Amino acid sequence: MDILIGTKNKYKATEMVSLLEKPPNIKIKFLDGLNLNIKIEEDQKTLKKNAEKKAIEISKLTNYYVIASDGGVDIPGLDKKWNILKNQRIVGENRTDLGKADKLLDLMKGLKGEKRKAIYYLSLALAKNGVLIWSTEQVYDKGYIVKELPDRRIPQYLWMSHLWYYPQYKKVFNKLIEREKEKVRKQGEGIKRSLQLKIRELLSLY
Repeated sequence: MDILIGTKNKYKATEMVSLLEKPPNIKIKFLDGLNLNIKIEEDQKTLKKNAEKKAIEISKLTNYYVIASDGGVDIPGLDKKWNILKNQRIVGENRTDLGKADKLLDLMKGLKGEKRKAIYYLSLALAKNGVLIWSTEQVYDKGYIVKELPDRRIPQYLWMSHLWYYPQYKKVFNKLIEREKEKVRKQGEGIKRSLQLKIRELLSLY
């Protein structure tokens, strides 16, 4: 059974591979390794619908199973200033990682306590030959947005992780040691179990 990871974003691809945990009898393929010229607009009304659209459209171009994702951060304290579907647009898609972080901190000036709470939702979808097979959306992580950056050395593409604060460790995600990261990742075990259950079900058909 071959599964194509439906993104060219290396960080997202790594995230999806970790969710799969590569069970036996599965070969993982990557979009970068295929000669597919495709660009899919994320124009749906929910994260789940965006993930489904990407999986379906990419799967029309290959015989592989295709897994695609869409994720978004909800910050209820920002109310109408924030949109879970437009995180990147709000902070500025063309800004540097540091610029995006600074923009979000500026938007959140004056917010305290629970008003700084943030929730990361992740949607996954699996499709083959243009047909949706499975999809889900679940809470993947919870934390708070810091009032100021711990430092201005942000790892590439991980600007939100440089703001994402865990009170129990008094650190942002990028500063956690591996043992601490493993503990906070357990918040996303539900979506991981759901995906692996579906994969095992499909493998039983072969």
